[in-house]
Order: sequence, then structure tokens, then C-alpha cells
Amino acid sequence: MRGAVDFKAKAHVFRNTWFMIKCGLKCSPLSVIIIYLAYIGENVYYSVVFNVMFLQTALSIIEGNGTFKEFAIKIGLIIFGKLVIDLFSYYAFHPVREKFEIKCESYLNEMIFKKAQQVELGCYEDPDFFDNYNRATWVIEKGGFKRIIEGTGWTLGSVVSIIFLAAYLYSLDPFLIAFILCPLIVIIFRVKRNQVEFAREKEMTPFERQKDYTKRTVLLKDFAKEIKTTNIFAVVKRRFVEAIDNNIKVIHKYGWRVAVLESLSDFFGEVIPVAGGLGYGCYRLFVRENISVSDFSVLVSAITNCRNKLNQLAFYFTMQQKHCLWVQNMREFLAYEPKVKGGTLIPGEFESLEFKNVSFRYNEKKDYTLKNVSFKFNKGDSIAVVGHNGAGKTTLSKLMMRLYDVSEGEILYNGVNIKEYDLLQYREKFASVFQDYRVFAMTVAENVLIEEVDENNKSRARKALEQSGVYEKVETLPMGIDNLLTREFDDEGALLSGGESQKVSIARMFAKRFDIAILDEPSSALDPVAESKMYDNLMEGTKDKTVIYISHRLSSATQSDYILVFSNGELVEQGTHDQLMKRGGEYCEMFTLQASGYREEGAEDEE
Repeated sequence: MRGAVDFKAKAHVFRNTWFMIKCGLKCSPLSVIIIYLAYIGENVYYSVVFNVMFLQTALSIIEGNGTFKEFAIKIGLIIFGKLVIDLFSYYAFHPVREKFEIKCESYLNEMIFKKAQQVELGCYEDPDFFDNYNRATWVIEKGGFKRIIEGTGWTLGSVVSIIFLAAYLYSLDPFLIAFILCPLIVIIFRVKRNQVEFAREKEMTPFERQKDYTKRTVLLKDFAKEIKTTNIFAVVKRRFVEAIDNNIKVIHKYGWRVAVLESLSDFFGEVIPVAGGLGYGCYRLFVRENISVSDFSVLVSAITNCRNKLNQLAFYFTMQQKHCLWVQNMREFLAYEPKVKGGTLIPGEFESLEFKNVSFRYNEKKDYTLKNVSFKFNKGDSIAVVGHNGAGKTTLSKLMMRLYDVSEGEILYNGVNIKEYDLLQYREKFASVFQDYRVFAMTVAENVLIEEVDENNKSRARKALEQSGVYEKVETLPMGIDNLLTREFDDEGALLSGGESQKVSIARMFAKRFDIAILDEPSSALDPVAESKMYDNLMEGTKDKTVIYISHRLSSATQSDYILVFSNGELVEQGTHDQLMKRGGEYCEMFTLQASGYREEGAEDEE
């Protein structure tokens, strides 16, 4: 059932707490020790020393059981102890803990980012993946790591304090222990409450993601023109309102359970310990008359402090359980095993790539995107992959680079199945320009090189920008290739046109050392003149390289050695431009239609 929680699989409080502590110890073991000592010292001082020992000392003086000098010495030691505890706590909770938390959050983020890089491309097309990713970040975004460190510190301090207080109460009357054990029952109710709250948050996750999407569409530049010139915002807003309404329904569904469990927690945590303990103390004072007023006062203080500490212990334990559910989410995300895994072989210099009876579909519920495709190309070939939109051209490139694995058949690199090769080493053989290119909020040079930039590799970035045809534009920017792109982080960042941005993405290919170039609609944002110049530069810059052009425009096909024609996921024709034109098949029809369109545009321009 949606929203149900398997507590046995999820709760693992101690295991997940220990996982977080181990992360902390890897970042700074000394900081962990200092922080926990501060929590223990602060708890013991205020619960035992100040609220029990101080009171007992003062009352004993009133009853004539000591001298004022003894009282003054003890008070002096208590005050000095407070100064020491406060100073140590400030040091532990501010400079030490603040730096420690930053280090640990950075460490956890790095683990999540690394796993996100490792997962296969298909995960990014799966809504469940984004839900899992969002839940994996809860331990950081919702302060879960900080609270776990704080919770374990207070738990240690509370446990030590309870031991001292329980020992004192036991020395007065063993029966008093019964009243301070009641708050332990609170743990059961609060653990159950956390299960309910976690189920509620899990059920709300897709609706929260829907709300976040609405916020992005309103704020991001990518959607600004459509929102301002159409009525699409009404649709977006309606979905935002629907998400809020659904969240309200979820809250209503789980709210009464939380209320009942919280009421039971308060009854066992507050009413029974206080009423029972005080009642029993009054019975001994007024009925049996076997304790003094000072003992009664200290007993009340000890019970109250013990009750408070046990309630704190129950609170932090159950909060740990909740936060550890967040940790469990992160650990499950980190434990995900990518379906696309590399082998052990190191690919040598490229000689050939072959598709043998390759079929592919994105999941079992969808139809095949590619069906029984077979072809082969060799080093130095230029291949054009053409076909109408949706024919499977882009999927072909994703399979070549092992962004996905084939459903049936095999792909051979130099005669060896590509699954046998180390994944990163294999992908290094390719340079790619995708139709859905992205420009990062970084400098021009960083966008081109896609790595750290220094004076040694800037010349490579400049040459690549020249080859892609955008260097003159970059030179007009205030800081040249060191200028930031986009205004995500800097109001002075450069905003390039669509064609200029695409040329920057093409420059990445020229800057990379590769054997095979895959150009997927590389001229989609360029006008015909810029497109022609780009192809001339590509032909010049990829001499002796293997180049695969993927496009529904056929201008690149005439300059290619070989052409693959796709339709509805099938390879329907292959050959040279002249061979396919003579055959008079689908390619000939497509080329003729496009050529006539260009002629009509030219005639209109002359008029």
C-alpha cells in the first residue's frame, strides 16, 4: 500500500546512528569527542550537581547539619564548575561543532553526488528515482545529520545523568525507581508516531516534487517566454493547487493518529512520574513520617530532573528513529547498484564498431525503440544517421556510449562486446554534442574544457572556440574566456544566444582527445550559413577521426562516407548518398523534399 512503512526494514536506529557517527569520525574524530564530552558535562552538571547537590547542601545547612564554611566551599566549587562547563560548551558547540558540521555535510553531499554520477541515464527518466534522490538528501537538507549528532550527545548526557539520579533515588527508597521508569513507555508511542509521520512524508513526496517543479517553471529563464506569452501558467498553477490539496488530504489522513499517540506519550511521560512520585513522597513525609523535609525536597527535585531526563531520552531516541529513517533513505540510495556496469578490459585505439542484431526498449512496458539493427563502421569513416523525429537516432548514440545497455543483441568495439570494457575508459573514446546541450554557470573556459582550468590548458580552450566559430564573440566579453556564463551567481555573467551557446558546446568536442565524435543535431540552433561553416570546421577538425552525424537535416549526409536511414526504429536503408538517391527509397524522398524547401526559401529571398 502506498505510504506504508516496513519498520523492520527502515528503523535500524542504532545501525544508522552508528553510520552517521562513523561518517563524523572520518571527518574529524577529535571534534566528535569534544562535542560529546560537552553534552555529557552540561547534562550532568545541571541535572545532578546544580539541581540536586546544590539543593541538598543548602537544605542541610538550614537543618543544622553543616557549617557555613563548608557550604561556601561547596558553592564556590559549583560556581567554578559552571564557568568551566560553560566555557567548554561554548567552545564545543560553536567553533568546533560548526566547522565539524560543514565538513560532514560536505562529505555526505560528495557521497550522494558521486552515486548520482554513477547511476545509469534511465534513472533520470524515472519519477521514482527523483523521489528516492529527494529523500536521500533529507538527512542534509532537513538538518538530520546535525540532529543525530545533537541527539546522540544529549542521549549520552541524559543516560549518565539518569544513572546518578537513579542511584540517589534508590538510596532513598528503591520503590521510587518504579515512577521514573514510566517515561520509558513513551518511547514505544513516539516510535509509532515517527512511523506514522514518515509514512505521511513519503506519501507527500510526489506532491512536494510537483510543487517544486511549479516553482522552477515560474522562476527559471527557460520557461519565461512561454509563461509570459501564453496561458500555460494557469495550467501550472492548477497543478500547484492540486499538489497542495493532495498534501492537505494526506495530513488529514494521518493527523488523528499522531494526535492520539502524542496524548498517550504525554500521559506516561508527565502525569504518572510527577503525580506518582510526589504522592509517594508525601505519603512517607506525612503518613509514615520517615523522611525529613530536606530529603523530601531533594527527592522532589531528583524525581523531577530524572523525569525530565527520561522524557528527553525518550524524545531524542524517537527523534533519532525519525532522523535515522532519513539516513536509511540515503543509505539505500548509496547502496543502489547501477545496471550499466563496466568490465575490466582497457579499450585500445579504435578500429571498428559494430551493431549486431541490436534491439532496445527503455523498459518492459514500452515498445522497442530500436529493432534488430545491424551495421558496422571503421576508423576514419564519417557516418550520417538520418530519419524523421522519433526514428531512434538519438537512442542509437546513447547505446554506442553505453548510457544504456542493449535489450537484445550486442555492440562490438574492435570485435569485443563493449560490456567487457572499463566504463569510463570506454566513454573517453567518444566526444559528443547533444541536441539538448547545456551551458553551465561557469567560465567560458570551464564550459569548454569541462575540467579545472589553468594557464597550461587555456590555449586548448581558445583553439576549440575558434574551431566552433564563437571565439570572436567570446573575445568581446569583459573577461574573455574567463567570463562567467549565465547570471545564476553573477549579475555580470554573459547571456549568449542559442546559436552561440550551441557553438560553445561544440567547442567541447574540439577540446577533447577522442577517437569517435557523435554529433546529435549539432546545428539545431544555427542558421543555414552558420551551419555550413560549422560543418566545414567539423570536417577540418575531425580529419582521421570517426564522425557520426545524427540529424533530420540532410546537408551533413552529402558530405558523409556512409548513410544510415532509420524509420520507426528500424534500419531501412544504408549506403552512400549517390547509391541511396539512385535507389529512390525513403532517403531519396526525404532529400528531395528538403531540397525543394530550400529552393523555395531561396526564391522567396530573391523576390
